[in-house]
Amino acid sequence: MDVLRITGNEAVHPGTMDNIDDENTALSLFGLINLIVDVLITQPKHVDQLYAGLPESKRQAIEQRNAKAVPNPARNRDQEN
Repeated sequence: MDVLRITGNEAVHPGTMDNIDDENTALSLFGLINLIVDVLITQPKHVDQLYAGLPESKRQAIEQRNAKAVPNPARNRDQEN
């Protein structure tokens, strides 16, 4: 993300020309954007779809196991009220 932010900031300052605005840089930045989308959006959705394909009883067992192993502050607040 920092590469995109810094490159973008450098490109928009008025009155300056920079050789960074070339085809290779643009292609590299698009590649980086595609990588970010893949890791943050595509892969998690794929994992969620696979998980949803498990039998309901197996998902419930996993959720019960996780509830015991990982403290959930939101759940604890709900029980207090």
